[in-house]
Amino acid sequence: MRPSLATAVLPPRTRSHNPPNLPVGGREHLSAPRRRSPHLRHTLSPENLRTLAERGGAAVDSASVIGGPVGLTRANSDTDLVTSQSRSSLTASTLEYTLNRGQNLVITWDIKEEVDATDWIGLYHIDETSPSNVWDCKNRGVNGTQRGQIVWRLEPGPYFMEPETRICFKYYHGVSGALRATTPCITVKNPAVLVEGLAEQVGVEHPRKLISFTLTDLRSTGLKKGMFFNPDPYLKMSIHPGKRNIFPVFSHHGQERRSAIIANTTNPVWHGEKYTFVALMTDILYIEVKDKFAKSRPIIKRFLGQLAIPVQRLIEKIPG
Repeated sequence: MRPSLATAVLPPRTRSHNPPNLPVGGREHLSAPRRRSPHLRHTLSPENLRTLAERGGAAVDSASVIGGPVGLTRANSDTDLVTSQSRSSLTASTLEYTLNRGQNLVITWDIKEEVDATDWIGLYHIDETSPSNVWDCKNRGVNGTQRGQIVWRLEPGPYFMEPETRICFKYYHGVSGALRATTPCITVKNPAVLVEGLAEQVGVEHPRKLISFTLTDLRSTGLKKGMFFNPDPYLKMSIHPGKRNIFPVFSHHGQERRSAIIANTTNPVWHGEKYTFVALMTDILYIEVKDKFAKSRPIIKRFLGQLAIPVQRLIEKIPG
């Protein structure tokens, strides 16, 4: 008997990674990483950092906010290969600055990584870790160059109402939100505080000193009911300067927080929700109660109520 013939299936012949018919330039094009469309751009400025912090927690200084899981630190090269010349740097012309002495504080940057025209530099308290709690920021003049410098003028108030205040500056990439560099600690001295005797006040919060407070477990009662339905209320809260003309506007003004929507009720309670603000004692906290907009059942007015509370009165009501 003649043995049967078996058909052997051979694996296809291994081909070169680059197609042979393409020129060298074409091969390099295929091996190069794909780039995003230049029209799809995201900019992380100090304004929308606060919004991101409300939605998903405070942004992380050393991690990229876009393009990777939050909380993962940025990968670095082998530490043996990193030198001081290869690191991005942000420096100040002086580490001790005295207000109203005619000094020029010059901030100089040398960025080794990618830069963009939307990059910005923020002024922070030395102990601040959240990018959204910026005291002041500048984008004009920080125009996406690898190296440059800018003159930063410091005013006495409202952040420098102590004899000495420690600050730092941070350089952020506008597209990814990544922290590029930080200055060393800078001590700002305010001799006027000692002259006026403000440092001698004990147990009294100075009206031009920034404070932080948190609201939680807010509730509202007796909201207006529609003809055929109950509202779906939510809170819109914001910080504004005092009503007098003598109160100037600072960068922390305009902070805004929004609560979750409580469906179908005239007595909503926002259990477990926390809202943190930075404000002056002379500021006012506005709380608006609004109804969710729904095209299926339009209403005449979405406004359900408003409460204006001076921050000083709010702090006085805190026990202890």
